[in-house]
Amino acid sequence: MADGSAPTAQQAFTSLMRARIAPGLRALGFKGSGQTYELPHLETWALIGFQKAARTTAGQVEFTLNVTVADKLGWAQARRREPHLPARPSPNTVYGPAAWHSHIGRLLPADRDTWWTISATADPEPVARGVISAVTEYALPAIRERRR
Repeated sequence: MADGSAPTAQQAFTSLMRARIAPGLRALGFKGSGQTYELPHLETWALIGFQKAARTTAGQVEFTLNVTVADKLGWAQARRREPHLPARPSPNTVYGPAAWHSHIGRLLPADRDTWWTISATADPEPVARGVISAVTEYALPAIRERRR
């Protein structure tokens, strides 16, 4: 670091997202930045959101990802009934019947909550590969299954 301080896990997470995960998601057709990505489609919202654990510290960031798919026409109808709903669903919010939502771990063969850990000193490459693999092998098929 320029000021002589050691990098934090948060900085490592931000770097991982910018340098490896975002480009990997874009290669799969997603658009977005930061912690929210959308797979563009005329009739559905297909979103991936990264969620950090409350137990995140300066030494490590734990995160998972959530997948949300919502029919745009159905979402508009839900918004008329429930005006508090946002114009576009958030991938990290459960809306009930208005949008299908899943934690990535529920889509994986183990079918359990799944979190990745990044620290300032660990090699981020296995984490990046794991996230992109989970999206490619499990999130994308789930999205396609729920689209018209």
